[in-house]
Amino acid sequence: MLNVDEFESAFRAANKVSFRHVPPTVRRVLAIADLAETELDDWVDAGRRLLVALDGKVEWVVHGAGSWSGVEGVLRLVEETSPDLIVSYRNLNSDAWKWAYSLGVYLNALTRGTTVPVLVTPNPHAYPAMSWQHSRTDSVMVVNDSLTGDDALISWGAAIARPGGELHLTHMEHDEIFARYMDAISKIPEIDTDTARATLMAHLLKEPTEYIESAEAKLAEAGLELQVRKHVRMGHRVRDYRGLVEEHEVDVLVFPTLEEDRLALHGVAYSLAVELVSTPLLMV
Repeated sequence: MLNVDEFESAFRAANKVSFRHVPPTVRRVLAIADLAETELDDWVDAGRRLLVALDGKVEWVVHGAGSWSGVEGVLRLVEETSPDLIVSYRNLNSDAWKWAYSLGVYLNALTRGTTVPVLVTPNPHAYPAMSWQHSRTDSVMVVNDSLTGDDALISWGAAIARPGGELHLTHMEHDEIFARYMDAISKIPEIDTDTARATLMAHLLKEPTEYIESAEAKLAEAGLELQVRKHVRMGHRVRDYRGLVEEHEVDVLVFPTLEEDRLALHGVAYSLAVELVSTPLLMV
């Protein structure tokens, strides 16, 4: 017979978090650029191709060079337009695109000063031929260091992936934090360290694995023709994510924008956004 602790553990183990499909409603897209005329048209066309999987009735509101001024002007555009999605690029209205040091003041304001998801394309000044524009969004990757329960993030990824494409769902368990706790456990003589390591790791990876499997089932029930690829592993460094992006030729990377308190960019999100300069990003 199970004792109280064993019963509680068994109950909690059976209480799984399942995915709930919450497809985003995108009626209006706000595109903000420092381009004009032909360059602006080419960049907007490239952005449209990235979002071709969304409903064709989406209204695009485009503001190029001369139609806004300063951070306050950009935030005013968002307030006046009430978009469901913003499209822009790193280092907007700055020559800092020459160096992979930051996103720039405008994107920082858009991600921290609004709750609207932002699609970040490569900077058109750095890529004037817009070599990324031929992306068919056949390979979309959703990443988070705590993917379980993030229904909205996965739903966005599924919304922008083309039918028949691959949706990569990636959970990266922080290996250094795990190592820190295992070091503490190893100093407790009453606990068998090897058993604890194997058991704890199995449980940490089991929950996101089952959550992703539930997402695959729910997306199939919703009629989405996507191949869901599961990536559940230990890691946390940008190079760990970069390896997956390159291996699977990811067209758009989707990740959470802010920490829960909305005071700072999510740690891994900021590092990825700064370093993956040639990959379109959807920051939700």
